[in-house]
This record gives sequence, C-alpha cells and structure tokens, in this order.
Amino acid sequence: MIDAKREAQEPTIQARLPVPTMLRATGALALLRLLSSYIWLNGAFIGPDAKFASPFLAGPGLASRITGGFVHTALTSGIASWLTTTVVPHASLFAWLLALGEAAVGISMLLGVFTRLGSVLAIAQAIVNILVVGGAGADTIGQNYLLIILSLAFIAAAAGRTYGIDGILLRRFPHSRVVRLLA
Repeated sequence: MIDAKREAQEPTIQARLPVPTMLRATGALALLRLLSSYIWLNGAFIGPDAKFASPFLAGPGLASRITGGFVHTALTSGIASWLTTTVVPHASLFAWLLALGEAAVGISMLLGVFTRLGSVLAIAQAIVNILVVGGAGADTIGQNYLLIILSLAFIAAAAGRTYGIDGILLRRFPHSRVVRLLA
C-alpha cells in the first residue's frame, strides 16, 4: 500500500521530460528508422545490386557474384567453401531468401510494423553481409555495423510504437503478448 502511494506521488521519467523533448527524441528515432529502411529497400529493389532483378532471382546473378567476388571477400575459407558448395547449387533459393529478407526489413522499418522482428532480421542480414563481403573493404563493414547498432537501438526503444503501425496495433490489441514482443 505504501509503495502504491509513493509511485503515485513520484513522477515517472516520461512525466518529468517536457513534451517537446520527448517528441524530438521519438521523431529522431523515426527518422533514423526511415533512413535505414531506405538502405534495405534500395538493396532489394533499386540499387545496382538489386535483389529483385530477374537475373539475380533466377540464380545466375547470385552464382556469378559468389564465384566472381564473394569467394575472395569471405572472412574465412569455411564461409567461402560453404558459399561454393551449398549456396551456388541452390542459388535461386538463396536469391529469393536474400531478396525477401531485405524487402521485409525495409518495409518493416518504413511502416514501423513489427519493428522489433524487422530489427532482428536486419541484424542477421547485416552479420551475413559482414561474413560474406567483409573482406571487400571498410565501407562495407562500417555500413553493416551501423545497421546493427541502429537495429539494436530500434529493438531497445521499440521504434515503431510512436510513429508507426506498431502503435496502432498496440492500442488495438493491448493485452496481446505477441504484439508487444514483435512491435
């Protein structure tokens, strides 16, 4: 009973922050989420290495990238061996997985829907990028480390809850553990 009175009297951290400061912080987080969505959607649909390009999805595009470059830029010989023995024979399947993964992460970040799940997928995709293309240069590694750090921040702050569909889902289903976990 005493704890309930003390909690009622002590303002929460959120209550102590002025409203404009909170709006600036959530707005900055939403902007970072949108900018990271551009990177993922660009890789999936628009950029020079667009995963949804027909030669890539058919398999030869991914197979030629692996044999022409990724085998030489893989961080370890084990990864290079796995690429040539497992991925190249099933290039079409892995091309679809890569394309759908990047598109799912990009859409999740853009709309703020299931942002935590999208962030976990982004971390996994960035780690794969580092392992496969890590020997290509510091810019590749740096961009992927940045995406990992941003995704960790999105998970911790539940970035889609303020300016995203996650907030709508949480208001609609306030007692759903699945929505709270993914959003």
